[in-house]
Amino acid sequence: MLKSRMTRILIIALLVVFLIYQIYSVLYNPITTSNAQFITETEGINFTGMIIRNEKVIDRNVNGVIHLKVNNGERISKDGVIADIYTSENDSLAVNRIEELKDKIQNIETIQSYNDLAAVDINLLNNKISSTLGEMLYLSANGNINGARKQSDNLLTMMNRKEMVIGNKADFTVQLEGLKNELSSLESSLSQPVNKITAEKSGFFVAQVDGYENVLLTDDLEKYTPEFLDTVTPEKVNSTEKTGKIVSDYTWYIAASITANQALSYKEGDNVKIKTLLKSNPYLSVTVAKINYSADKERATVLFSCQEMNSELAVMRTGSMMIISGEYEGLRIERGALRVNENQTGVYIVSGMELKFVKVKVLYQTEDYVICEKLSASDSTSLRLHDKVVVKGRNLYEGKIIK
Repeated sequence: MLKSRMTRILIIALLVVFLIYQIYSVLYNPITTSNAQFITETEGINFTGMIIRNEKVIDRNVNGVIHLKVNNGERISKDGVIADIYTSENDSLAVNRIEELKDKIQNIETIQSYNDLAAVDINLLNNKISSTLGEMLYLSANGNINGARKQSDNLLTMMNRKEMVIGNKADFTVQLEGLKNELSSLESSLSQPVNKITAEKSGFFVAQVDGYENVLLTDDLEKYTPEFLDTVTPEKVNSTEKTGKIVSDYTWYIAASITANQALSYKEGDNVKIKTLLKSNPYLSVTVAKINYSADKERATVLFSCQEMNSELAVMRTGSMMIISGEYEGLRIERGALRVNENQTGVYIVSGMELKFVKVKVLYQTEDYVICEKLSASDSTSLRLHDKVVVKGRNLYEGKIIK
């Protein structure tokens, strides 16, 4: 009797232990994982660059109302018309409206010309709509109102095209007729410009002057010492007397104020890359043109020459940049995931219901994470994109079963 009771107690105890183990296994997983993600990491020297270039200020020495013919940052050729001069503000406003009407009419006629809607890739069209919306917001945030308005028209055109593709065809006949009548009326009543402003040289038109146009010149690179950059100030400029300026598209310079030790890594003639925050030019190919040290030899100004130019660069005077010393692309994993197994550096990944050890080649590392070489997806012996990497765990080994 006693033996039978002890047997039942033992069985119940074993069942309780088994139940507790199952609950423990479900509620507590001793292994923590994270997915291997693709990343690009740039290493280098951060600095605030100052732009030195040749610029021609355009004086506003005309009587009348100025109507710009070019956008801020737009390229213009020598003798190209920068602005027309009208006798009244109403004429300038009328010209703006005429340009707006022409754009709207062209957009509507473009929509009406679509005749093979079945061939349109709706996914590609959606991507173009998203891209155009982003560009419109970017231009608006940077004060390029004319550019933003054009992107707004493009956006409307593509959205109307999408409506036609999905079967919601619209009739623009009445709207188009009204726009053309308004355009005809404005053109017939518009006075001719009484004068014009032309470009003395080719380059990029910038609508603002900042006072550095005659201060930061390219003819004397010796003067750009750290002390000079510390104290340089712009000239006082009456913006009402200036129409803008022409920025040369020839060689210009970026001045980087860095430590003397950092400058020792470079010599004149070195070709390097500079990373910027610009959307149009995230990377610039430059050459070390001059290195000027401070009087105490503690700091240096490195002058980089560049021949790339566009609308964003033309309007920029200073900006956050980086002299790139290294750039790494690969799979990012937490540093704590690295293990050594039989003299081979690697990580444990979850493969089905068990652990698997795969090798890695570390390209770059920080205190928190490492970047490993990304190999072919068919190489099952190495780390691959999206692998579940074991970050934390005890008693890890090849083939360990994971609950």
